[in-house]
Amino acid sequence: MKRFTILNAIFFLALGVNANTPAYKLIKRLKTLQKAGIMIGHQDDPVYGKTWKWDLGKSDVLSVTGDYPAVMGFDLGEIELGHTKNLDKVSFDRMRNEIIAQYKRGGIITLSWHPHNPVTGKSAWDTTGNAVKEIFPEGSMYSKFDGWLKVVAEFINSLKTEDGIKIPVIFRPWHEMSGGWFWWGKGGFTSEEYKRLYMLTHDKLEKEYHCDNIVWAFSPNSGYNDFMKYYPGSSYVDILGVDLYEFDKDNAKYQKSLKHDLDEITQIGKKEKKIVALTETGCQQLPYADWFTNTLWTVLKNYKLSYVLFWRNAWDNEKELYISYPGHLTETDFKKFYDIKQTLFVKDIDK
Repeated sequence: MKRFTILNAIFFLALGVNANTPAYKLIKRLKTLQKAGIMIGHQDDPVYGKTWKWDLGKSDVLSVTGDYPAVMGFDLGEIELGHTKNLDKVSFDRMRNEIIAQYKRGGIITLSWHPHNPVTGKSAWDTTGNAVKEIFPEGSMYSKFDGWLKVVAEFINSLKTEDGIKIPVIFRPWHEMSGGWFWWGKGGFTSEEYKRLYMLTHDKLEKEYHCDNIVWAFSPNSGYNDFMKYYPGSSYVDILGVDLYEFDKDNAKYQKSLKHDLDEITQIGKKEKKIVALTETGCQQLPYADWFTNTLWTVLKNYKLSYVLFWRNAWDNEKELYISYPGHLTETDFKKFYDIKQTLFVKDIDK
């Protein structure tokens, strides 16, 4: 074991990774945990649920299972605008406190970012203005974008415990680039320009703004033609993921797509020596009582994934329901899902 640890450290140093950083330690932990099972995650889990909002110490997952998810997801959208709350009205101060609490209970954190279109000033879903090209150093919006990255870095660097321990996070910028719904999505720029965007973000946050607590995730949307088309390179990515939802109430179609995507990314993960995850998923509105065990798990159990992140249970949007809550028709099934040895929640990973 000691020899393996030394060789592992030498490998990371060869890639320019400091083995003493919070990021390196999280990567090492993720690889260890993956041998035990698949961590279960939930977006915005401790800040609101389907029937409540902003209560402290509450969680839909906790209410059903008596345990928190192993992975909690949060979004930094609108932090770039200087707002005190994100696009889903979550206070950044509250977010920071919940991240610290999740870390202290032994859990893991992942961050996404839906920044506004830097050219038009509209939401992340506004695809006009050739925004990707304009935020490069030669573009008209580079100064603004650089300022945005500095604000993101300040938040990530502020994630520390009371005694100054820096908290590592999985950061997943520019996700679903293979779809056409975000300003950084396909159309209006080349795959090489996307790679440049990802690399610019990585180098700014790590080298200039000293975020040594970031584990980098890359996640196209399901339905891509070529998973590697936008891949910025092995030295820029730690986790390979894919985002896949069941929106059309077709379990068989979802399972077929899930198997296709997981077959491909696990194969690429082995080749690239990367951690693999299902970075976003869920069955919208959960109309099936046994979806977790009989639709999702029948596929997942065949793969060695790091984690699965279910999207949010929104109190203000009836369509946004992706995980069970007390009284819902999936409650019994989700408890069975929780009891599966290979599904990992906080109590399973905090040892």
